[in-house]
Amino acid sequence: MQYDYEPPNRIIMTGLSCRHSDIRSFDGMRWCLSCGEAVSEYDASSLTAYVHTSEATAPYKYKKLDYKLGREIRVVLLLPGNAEDALWCEIMHVDLDHNPAYDAVSYTWANEGGDASLTKAMFCIHGGSVPITTNCDAVLRHLRQLGKRELWVDAICT
Repeated sequence: MQYDYEPPNRIIMTGLSCRHSDIRSFDGMRWCLSCGEAVSEYDASSLTAYVHTSEATAPYKYKKLDYKLGREIRVVLLLPGNAEDALWCEIMHVDLDHNPAYDAVSYTWANEGGDASLTKAMFCIHGGSVPITTNCDAVLRHLRQLGKRELWVDAICT
């Protein structure tokens, strides 16, 4: 599988809720000194190179949810990009007892013709990719342009 696109030079995940001015960068992470919120910075050139490796097309290895911590679920942190860029995400575990902010996306993933085949891919920054349907791909591309980033997507997070 080969993907052709030209991503931006650097992808920076800006604070999803933090709007403080005292943000500092350390080891590829941005930290707010006021509230402690941390967000990642990703080098798009390394992501581009990764797309063309066999590891990128390997299935993402899901980690088990830890129910001892509380009511843990997976959410997708959707990285920003242009419409034609490959989809990149980080799949994170969050505890519902901590009231995480996320948007839920769930509906019939088959297209108008009933095709629900997994012909698209979303790449995970920690390795592997998740196969998704054409409709799921379209929804994620649309949401990424609207600035919606933390998502619970039933086709990915369950």
